Amino acid sequence: MYGMVNQAVKGFVEDNHGPEMWQKIHTKAGAPESFAVMSPYDDAITYNLVGAASELLQVPAEKILKGFGEYWVDKVATVHYESIMTRSGQNFMDFVKNLDHMHQRIRITFPNYNPPSFRVKVVSASELQVDYYSERAGLLPFVEGLFIALGRYFQEGIKIEYADTEKLGLPCKRLLIEHAPLT
Repeated sequence: MYGMVNQAVKGFVEDNHGPEMWQKIHTKAGAPESFAVMSPYDDAITYNLVGAASELLQVPAEKILKGFGEYWVDKVATVHYESIMTRSGQNFMDFVKNLDHMHQRIRITFPNYNPPSFRVKVVSASELQVDYYSERAGLLPFVEGLFIALGRYFQEGIKIEYADTEKLGLPCKRLLIEHAPLT
């Protein structure tokens, strides 16, 4: 993963648990204290940071990943990458349908970028079926956090359910996302 992800993990920890906890987490994970945003890092560093945070904060890794997904949209993407956000969709549904296009644009800036892929099917005006493909295991809670925060960004309430992809024989994770304007 690129340094921007790990630097955002640092921001997430410091904003929610303080700089002292970041010191403990990165030390336990054997990770650098800070990261060059545009440089690639081994995925193991990110996984080790999540594992160390889970252990030291005594919070399940899934909850940390979900919170980090929300943080990514709320504090990173909408602040530092607003132009990409606005070009990717004017509402929740359009944005989600354009995720792969957005990742292709990002790929121009980051060599060897290996983004996930999203196949989106509109089920109804208020429901999407999203098939999530990634070579990185265990990040579905992060994706869920992203969708929840995107709902807030676009002022829509989000409800996510998961389909049993093993029973369906799918090589992906399937999410059913209901969305409706916040009242």
